[in-house]
Amino acid sequence: MKGFYKRALLVSILIVPVLLYLVFVYSAREVFFQTLGYFGPSEVVTKTDEKGNIVYDTIRYTVPYFSGITHKGEIITTDSLKGKITAINFFFTTCPSICGPMNFHIKERIYDRFKGFDNFQILSFTVDPMHDTKEVLEAYARQIGAADVNGRAVWKFVTGNKDSIYDLAKAVFLNAMEDETAPGGFLHSELIVLADWEGRLRSRRDDQGNIIGAYSSLDQMALKEIQEDISVLIAEYEKLESLKRKKQKKSK
Repeated sequence: MKGFYKRALLVSILIVPVLLYLVFVYSAREVFFQTLGYFGPSEVVTKTDEKGNIVYDTIRYTVPYFSGITHKGEIITTDSLKGKITAINFFFTTCPSICGPMNFHIKERIYDRFKGFDNFQILSFTVDPMHDTKEVLEAYARQIGAADVNGRAVWKFVTGNKDSIYDLAKAVFLNAMEDETAPGGFLHSELIVLADWEGRLRSRRDDQGNIIGAYSSLDQMALKEIQEDISVLIAEYEKLESLKRKKQKKSK
């Protein structure tokens, strides 16, 4: 019984602050909180408004097309980012160095914290797809405790074409490549990037106002920051969805 109360207390400590924040934001009339910045090359385009005036609009950089197969056998593409807040990283199952600590921290600090939110997911791409087949990734997911939640795979381990995976890493400003001198024969970053519900890359700014871009999975401060920033993205998404529903009601 004492163990049950301890677990209940731990869940309350992890979840209740986020829920209170969401309720507060969700009930507000405006998006008042500090949103995250965008990173990657943007494009400025001209448009004509309803009155015939020329206006300028910024098209934000989005994650380019990719495709792969998850450890559940699901085909995943860029469209899989739509409507989701996504944490992206790169690893391989036989990695003898940073992958263990990296995915341990992702499990403890990100997966366990946000697995209850339907619009959140983690995509971990293997940099060794020749070895890391669907079956290998499925066993790996079980090993580290990345279980489905209500029938949904929150943390998806992805394999596919090697060159496409390496191109994707470059496209999200991370490293992934073969390297005979690196432990295990592959070089990849320990960093995590965040994509929003439209596939746009998002992050906080540092004290000098510069976009940080990615978060280290091996740094405790960075892990705290990514927790905070995922919460901000969830709040922003929920607020936008709330405003959409209100507009739909008014139009009826």
